[in-house]
Amino acid sequence: MKKKIKIQNTIYWSIVVTLIFTVLFIFICIFNQKQFHSFQESSQQYILCKDSVEQLEEGCDYLVEQARLYAMTGNEYYMDLYFREAHMTKRREHALKQLEEYFDGTQTFTSLKSALKSSGDLMSIDYYSMRLIADANGISEDSLQQEVAAVKLTDEDALLSSEEKLKKASSILCDNTYQALLVQTKANVANCTQSLLDYTQKKQNRAQIIFFDSFRNLKISTFLMVFLMLAFCFTIRHLIVKPLISYNECIRLGEIFPVLGAVELQNLAITYNQVYRENQQTQQLIRHQAEYDALTDCFNRRSFNKFLSLYETDAENHPFALILIDIDVFKSVNDTYGHAIGDVILKKVADYLKAAFRNNDYVCRIGGDEFAILMVEMTTDLQYTIKKKIDSVNQQLSLPEKGIPKVSLSAGVAFSDRENPGENIFEDADKALYKVKENGRNGCGFY
Repeated sequence: MKKKIKIQNTIYWSIVVTLIFTVLFIFICIFNQKQFHSFQESSQQYILCKDSVEQLEEGCDYLVEQARLYAMTGNEYYMDLYFREAHMTKRREHALKQLEEYFDGTQTFTSLKSALKSSGDLMSIDYYSMRLIADANGISEDSLQQEVAAVKLTDEDALLSSEEKLKKASSILCDNTYQALLVQTKANVANCTQSLLDYTQKKQNRAQIIFFDSFRNLKISTFLMVFLMLAFCFTIRHLIVKPLISYNECIRLGEIFPVLGAVELQNLAITYNQVYRENQQTQQLIRHQAEYDALTDCFNRRSFNKFLSLYETDAENHPFALILIDIDVFKSVNDTYGHAIGDVILKKVADYLKAAFRNNDYVCRIGGDEFAILMVEMTTDLQYTIKKKIDSVNQQLSLPEKGIPKVSLSAGVAFSDRENPGENIFEDADKALYKVKENGRNGCGFY
């Protein structure tokens, strides 16, 4: 059995699905917003980390460069630049502070701070080189930076000449020990900073993957929502719109409703069809009562007048014969045997007449004991067929039947193609009937 679908259930489930998708969309949007912020923050961290690492390396390289330039030229300008970087600009310290905001507590950041502390050994050599240059140039301790003034030369170096001190100041900044310490410090810093960059990039990639997955889920949910909306529209069209269009067409054509669509519309169609059939039956009954004689079930006078008017209008194309019939001495029979027997005789006469004539002929009761028959497609040369039919009916009526007296019929016939027609065919047929009655009744006469 085909499962029936209710509009009420369809609307209920559509509301439920809509609410579910609304909650899902809100959740996905909030989640995507968080993931976007996380991705954005990770990207900012990566950029900041990269910039900080560059500042860190630049700061270290800058100090080495200024120390060597001062040793090579003896120009105090480079020493001032050195300590401006160490005391004021502090690119290394600022970079560490920025990295500490995001990576404090991590093993890699701890290792980075340790690696930078080891660069203090390089700065100690820088300070020693600067002290040698200061002594060689006769610069007083009061004019030196505190870190340089605090340096004490070894007894061996203190005895060196000014030229030898300058030479050594340059050599200790370029010898294998300094270079190895510089390379080791830069390598340690580079390894630690690369670890921080890798950590940040992994975090960024992870946030990016989660964000893209969430965005993909949002697209899938959107496509699914569109699909469900289309399915709902198709369902509404199939269950509601299409049946209503069909019902409207049926009303226009005066037909019953097809039982289709949602349960509510099917019930509507069943109820409508039941009422429609009842109305049809009622209308048929009313129409039958309006067109037929209730006693004999022959056409009544009203129908006879309508048929006669139609055929008279088109008599040239469709010739016909009008037969007027009276039951002989029916009033006497009615008075003698009563109205009940009279009604039986009327029914009997009507049945014999309908049996004798064709189905497309019109047998009508136009008065108490008066009948009229319209024989279609009938011409004057066929009058013998009418006489034969009337004689046959009279023969049947003459047969004895218990409790019912014998009766006979008198008939007058006029054809639409008759010669010398009178005022109308009805009066001509009535004249023919009158002649039969004058000549003893129980017969058929023609105009």
